[in-house]
Amino acid sequence: MRLNHVDDGSGGRGVPRGGGSTQPDLKVKTDELGRIGHDAFLLHGRIMSDGGWAQMTTLRASTDLVEGHLETGAALGEADEAWQTKLGTLQQACAHISNHLDFSAKSHAKDDADLAYTMRGINGERLTLSKINKYFH
Repeated sequence: MRLNHVDDGSGGRGVPRGGGSTQPDLKVKTDELGRIGHDAFLLHGRIMSDGGWAQMTTLRASTDLVEGHLETGAALGEADEAWQTKLGTLQQACAHISNHLDFSAKSHAKDDADLAYTMRGINGERLTLSKINKYFH
């Protein structure tokens, strides 16, 4: 994974925005992606449960205030609608992060397995992507 880089159109590494080295500046391991994806999944679940509880409580309070002829009831209802919109956006972001990282980890594991199956060293040993990378660093 590489940050702050764009394709230069030649299929090469491109040039980082603002100049600088064309070498990758971020390395991530599959187990790290898995932990981040899992945390995003857990956060998504907490947002659903805790956010739902907050909505029921807020709507009940808003209704009670409106029935008591207090203008703050309508304002509280509007604040709840805005909150639910933000909550939904946060839920979608967590789901996107979790799903994307799960997909990335599985995709990279498949690529590694494909390489290990097809590429072999001089001694006949199957080469994994991590073993191949050692030759280039």
